[in-house]
Amino acid sequence: MAVSLLTMFSFGCSSDDGGEAPIIEPPIVTDYDKFIQNEWAFTKYQLLDKDRKVVFEMDSKGADCKNNLWIFKEELDENKEKIKVRTDLSYIEDPETGKCEEHRKQIPYNILNGNELVTALVNDGDQLMIYFFEIHEMRKNKMLLIRKDYELTEEEAIKYNFPKEAKYLQYELKTMK
Repeated sequence: MAVSLLTMFSFGCSSDDGGEAPIIEPPIVTDYDKFIQNEWAFTKYQLLDKDRKVVFEMDSKGADCKNNLWIFKEELDENKEKIKVRTDLSYIEDPETGKCEEHRKQIPYNILNGNELVTALVNDGDQLMIYFFEIHEMRKNKMLLIRKDYELTEEEAIKYNFPKEAKYLQYELKTMK
């Protein structure tokens, strides 16, 4: 038994591996309600093809002065009932002062059907829009969310100078703690 466990968790080494240690990622989690409750920083926006392979990615910071954050947690409302709240922290550099301004909004969220995150995003006019995300992958330190309401056609992808195979938008977020 001990030998089989040792075999299952050991890694082979070869003489041509350049001396680099293998990268071991934390296991994928499935208790989304529990593990989503954290501070998550946007790190990348990725475009996926029809097979959900990354065909284009960009740093999510862009022209902003800091990475935007989503903070998921459960709180008690005024009736002492549990509610799920996402705090949205977005950062924009003021062009006149050069200072980084924080914009904070609290928005409800829910997880449905096992792996569907339902929340709202705030557009430029301060209007809340409901969005549906597929939780494509969640680890203790990384989450991949695919926007379910966003699907590019080949013509749109070409128009925006993306690879013509680009179809879906995925957000990569990493934990801050």
